[in-house]
Amino acid sequence: MTLNRRMTVTAGVAVLCASTVLYPVFTDSVWFAASIGAVVTVTAVGALTRLRPLPAPACLAAGVAGLLLYLNLVFEARQSLLLVIPTPASVSSLWHLAGTGFNDASRYAPPVPNLPGLLLLTVAGVGITAVLTDLIAVRLRSTALAGLPLLVLFTVPVTLNAPHSQLVTGLVFCLGGAGYLAMLSADGRERIRVWGRLVSLWRSSPWPGTAGFDGSDAAGLDGADATGTLGTASRIRGMGSGPDTRALAAAGRRVGLASIVLALCAPLLVPGLHPSKLFSSGPGIGGTGTGTGALALPSTLGQAVNSLRDTHPSVEFTYTTTASASMQSNDAEYFRQYVFDTLADGTGWEVTDYADGAGPASSMPQPQGLTDMSSPPLVGTTITASKNFSTVSSQPTFLPLIYPATQVVAPGTWLADLDLMVYSAHSSIAGQSYSEVSLDVDPTTQQLAQLGKLASPPDLTPDLQLPSSYQTPALKKLAQQHAGGQDTEIGEVDALANWLSGPQFSYNLSAALFDSADGLQSFLTKSKTGFCVQSAYAMTVLSRLLGIPARFVVGYTSGTRMKNGTYRVMNTDAHAWTEVFFPTFGWLRFEPTPSGQGTAHATNYMGNAPGTGGISPDPVITATAPAQQNSSRPSSQFGRTHAQPGTTGPVSGVTAGSAGTPWAAVALAVIAAIVLAGAVITMIAPPALRTVPAAATPTSPARRRKPVTATSMTLAAAAAALVALALYRLISRTSGLNLGAGWATVGLAFGLAAAVALTGPSIARIALRRWRWIRAGDDTSRAHAAWREFHDDLTDYGITCPASEPPRTLAARVTTGLPDPASQAIRRLALAEERARYAASPAGSDTLRQDGATARRALAVSVGSSARWRARIFPVSLMTALADTTTRVSDHLSTRRTRHRSTS
Repeated sequence: MTLNRRMTVTAGVAVLCASTVLYPVFTDSVWFAASIGAVVTVTAVGALTRLRPLPAPACLAAGVAGLLLYLNLVFEARQSLLLVIPTPASVSSLWHLAGTGFNDASRYAPPVPNLPGLLLLTVAGVGITAVLTDLIAVRLRSTALAGLPLLVLFTVPVTLNAPHSQLVTGLVFCLGGAGYLAMLSADGRERIRVWGRLVSLWRSSPWPGTAGFDGSDAAGLDGADATGTLGTASRIRGMGSGPDTRALAAAGRRVGLASIVLALCAPLLVPGLHPSKLFSSGPGIGGTGTGTGALALPSTLGQAVNSLRDTHPSVEFTYTTTASASMQSNDAEYFRQYVFDTLADGTGWEVTDYADGAGPASSMPQPQGLTDMSSPPLVGTTITASKNFSTVSSQPTFLPLIYPATQVVAPGTWLADLDLMVYSAHSSIAGQSYSEVSLDVDPTTQQLAQLGKLASPPDLTPDLQLPSSYQTPALKKLAQQHAGGQDTEIGEVDALANWLSGPQFSYNLSAALFDSADGLQSFLTKSKTGFCVQSAYAMTVLSRLLGIPARFVVGYTSGTRMKNGTYRVMNTDAHAWTEVFFPTFGWLRFEPTPSGQGTAHATNYMGNAPGTGGISPDPVITATAPAQQNSSRPSSQFGRTHAQPGTTGPVSGVTAGSAGTPWAAVALAVIAAIVLAGAVITMIAPPALRTVPAAATPTSPARRRKPVTATSMTLAAAAAALVALALYRLISRTSGLNLGAGWATVGLAFGLAAAVALTGPSIARIALRRWRWIRAGDDTSRAHAAWREFHDDLTDYGITCPASEPPRTLAARVTTGLPDPASQAIRRLALAEERARYAASPAGSDTLRQDGATARRALAVSVGSSARWRARIFPVSLMTALADTTTRVSDHLSTRRTRHRSTS
C-alpha cells in the first residue's frame, strides 16, 4: 500500500474511532452505521483524488461532493436521478430536512430518537470531519493539526450534557485517542521510510543467545557487505533490520506528555454553564429515553447560578404593578420561571414533560389546589424585558410570571402548562413587553395552622417522590430532628425553613453545587454553606421526606423599586426557592435561604416573619442610579437577622461567605503557566540552525538562524490567550470560585510559575557553568570544562559544532571574522583541550576561564540581538542536554526490558 493510500485509510479509521464519542446522543446505533458509510465514501473519494496531482481546494471540493452524493442517496434517494444523482427536488428536500433537524434539536434532550433530521445533521457532521481530516492529514501533510476536527467531535457530548456511563466514556475516549495516535504513527513511519534506511553508530548489537548474535547477518544490510559504507549489522540494535526510530520515539514521548498536560486543562476551555448547543439539554417534547421531556439541572439552573455570580450586574426586566404600596412593602411577590418537580439520581432536579396538557396561554389553567378564586385580590403587572434578557440557548423561552397568573398577554405564540409555566419554542420576549393578571394569595399563619396535616391526594404523588438514594435513615433523621413534634404542616415547613436559614448556615456564592444524596448530606452536616440553590434543594427534599408535597422553583425576586415607581430586576436577582402545597390555598412560596441575597425576603405567613408591615420597604433609588445591589439594605427582609460567624452584625450582598484559598485553581494555574512557558521556549528556542562554513569570508557570511516569525509570535499569543481563558472559566464558571477572593492568589501563582519556568533555563545554564569550574580540580579537568563551555556557547548562539570535529579545526572555522583577542582566546582553548586529550602533560589552565568569557562575548557580538537574547534566556545547549538525558534514560529502560525478555 502506498504512502497516500495508507494515510487515507488511517485517517478514515481515526474519524470513525473518534465518532464513537457521540454514543450518548442517540438512543441506538443507527447513526453510527450511517456515519460509517459517510466516512467510507469520503475516504474513497480522497484516495481517488490522489491518483493525479490536484490542488488542495479541488480535493476539498471533491470530498464535499462525494459526501453530498452519499447523503442524497441515504436520505433522499426517491427524489434523485438513478437514486444517486441529486436533483433540485432532492437538494431542496435535504435542505428542508436539515432545517427540521435543527428544529428537532431545540426540542429534544439527549438521548434523542432516530429522527431523520437529527440523523442527517449527525452523519453530515461526521462526514465533514472526515473531509477535513483527510485534507489536513493526507493532502496537506499536517497530521498533528488533523486532530482539531476530531476534537470537535469530542466536545459535542460535553456541551450537550448528555447522560453517559463513566466506564463506556473512558473506553470511547481511549478508542478515539488510539485512532489519532495511529494516524500520527503512520505519518511518522512513512516520513522515515522515504528517507531510506537510517544507520546509527550508537546502536548496540543483539544480546547473546538471540537470533542474529552469531554474526549471521554481519554480511550487511540490503546487499552491503561488512566492509561497505553501511557498516555491519552488529551495529544495529535489535533482532531485525529497520530504521532507528529512537529519536522519533523520544519526540513522541515528549509530545504525549505535553498532550496529557494540555488534556487536563482542555475542559477548562469548554463553557460548562453556557454551552452553545446543537441538541438541547433542556426541555424535550416527545421522544423517549431519559433525556426527552426533561430540563436538566445544568441548563436553566446553571443560568441562574451564573447570573448570581456575575460581577457585572445587568437589567433583566422592569415592571409596573397595580399592587398597593403596602402589598409591595409587606410581601412583594417573586417572578416564577421554572418549576422542577422531578429529582433524579446524578442529575438533580428536572422538569417533567410540561408539553403534556399544555394549551394556549390565552386560556390559563386553574391554579392547582386553590379552591377560592374570588377572594384573593387581583394584581396587574406589565413587564418589559431587556434586549439582553437571559435565555438558555436552543431551548424555549419561559416568561417570568407572578404566581398564580390568571391571564397572560404577550406578543407571539405562547403555551401554558399545568404548573402555569408559560413558554414558547419560537417567540422571543427580549426587548418587548407583556402583561399578566395574578392573584395575591397571602394567608395568615393561623389560617394555615387550622389546616392541620395534609392527607396527600393522588394527583400530588409526583411531588412526593424521591429516588431511593435520598431515602436514607440519615436524611430522614435530620428531617424529623428539625421539624418533628409539630402538629401542623405549616409548623413542619416553617421549622425546616427556620433551620436552613438559621445562623448555623452561611450564605456563600462560591459554594459548590451538588446533585446527589451524598452532596446534600454533606451540605446539611459538614459544609453548611451555600446560597439559594442549595437551601431550596435541601428544603424540597426534606419536606418530601416528611410526606409534604414540595417542588423546586427558579425565577427572580421582586427586584428594587425605582424613584419613578417602576421596579427593576437584575440578573443578580435570580433566585431559587421551595413551593409547598396546602389545601385550599394551593402552592405557597417559602424562603429557606440564609441572609445574603439583598432582594430576597420571607413571606408573611412564615412563622418567624414579622407579619404585615414588619418587612422593611424596598429602598427608593433614582432612575439613573448605577445597576448594583443596595448594600445598605438590612438583611431582615428574610424575616430574620443573623450574624455570620466572625462578624458583629447582619451580612448582606454576595460577599457574605469567604471563598478561602482556591487550591485547585492555584494548581491548575501553575500547570497552565508551565505549559505556556514550555510552548514559548519551544517556539522561540528551536535547535541550532546556523552553520559556520569552513571558509567564511565577508563576502560569504555565515548563515544565521532564522528569526522568530510572525506566525510563531501569533501562536505564542494564542497560547497565552487560551491559558487566560482557561483560568477565567475555572474561576468564574467551572469551579464556582469567588473572583474577588481567589483571583489575586491564582494570578500570583500563575505569574510566579510562568516567571520561574521562563527564567529557569537561564539560571540553570549559569549554575551549570559555575558547577563545572567548581568541580574542575586540575589542569586537565579545567581544560575539559573550558572546552565543554565553549561548545555549549556555540550551541546557544546557533553555531553547529559536531562532537567529532577536532578542536583545532573547530577553532579555525569559528574564529573566521572574529576580533584577534577572541581568536587567540579560542585557539588557546583548543590547544588546551588537545593537550588534555593527547599529551603526556596538560597545558597551564590559569587563563582558560578568562579565555572562555572572552570567546563568549565575541560570539555574542557576532550575532544579532534576537539571537543574543535567546542564548541568554533560552540556552539551547541546556535544553538539548535535558532532551538527550531523557532519551538515554528511556533507552536504558528499553534495553533492560529487552535484556529481561531475552533471558526469560
